[in-house]
Amino acid sequence: MSLSWRERLLVSLAPGDVSWLRLAGPFRPKLIGKGIVAVESGYGTRPWDGAIAALRAETARWSRDRLSVRIVLSNHFVRYALVPPSNDVSGHDEELALARFHFNKIHGESSRHWDVRLSPGRAGAPRLACATDSALLDALRQSFPAGGRPQLASVQPLLMSVYNSGGSAMPGTGAWIVMAEPERACVALLKGGQWHAVQNVKGRYADADAWIALVERERWRVTLDAVPDTLLVHAAQGSALPQRTHGAWKVRAIEARWPVGLLPSRDGAFIRALSAA
Repeated sequence: MSLSWRERLLVSLAPGDVSWLRLAGPFRPKLIGKGIVAVESGYGTRPWDGAIAALRAETARWSRDRLSVRIVLSNHFVRYALVPPSNDVSGHDEELALARFHFNKIHGESSRHWDVRLSPGRAGAPRLACATDSALLDALRQSFPAGGRPQLASVQPLLMSVYNSGGSAMPGTGAWIVMAEPERACVALLKGGQWHAVQNVKGRYADADAWIALVERERWRVTLDAVPDTLLVHAAQGSALPQRTHGAWKVRAIEARWPVGLLPSRDGAFIRALSAA
């Protein structure tokens, strides 16, 4: 197999920009290239039209390259729900139908056009569900046609990408995962290998005080005897954040595996794309 197949293209799709990293090497990745493309404000009729246009403007530079493309979607483009267990459903199809029912209750008829996925979970435990506009996924597949170059390997919501890349940092007592983006924050609670809460909200969450205030609002929705006091933060401004104590809360950045040639102090804007590694 050609060594070039070991090269990966990590792409972050967000309303304000499309960022990408090109990495080589499976064990100690090395940065080959990077870029950020601004999204034209107000482009198209759908929230993600501008991001797709910006991505397609970049694809020409990779059209002859044998790359594995991994895309992470901003939480602006994803909806989440915690689906409680039910004794009346069994099997994947019925579980998926239950998740669709919950999205319909929250978002109405528009959810009929969404692609819904369920995270793995233990029997009798709540399941984390995510939903994305099916037309957005179709647009991404069309941007990287099957059999062509580069090849689309995966598309993941930011929450799942962050969890998969930083799950090893989860304390045994559990933690709140906080993902802060421009004009958006998502917070999820994981304890004992089980999801207990998820909330995806608009607003400005630019520092530890804002992250803590969001978690403190969400903690009152949780029915746990002992609520974790640790915040694991995924944010450009928190990429080099040391562990600190803020009152009763411990705040630290999710440890990212920064490739050779990329520095957290300089390249925090690529933190979303890096989570796809």
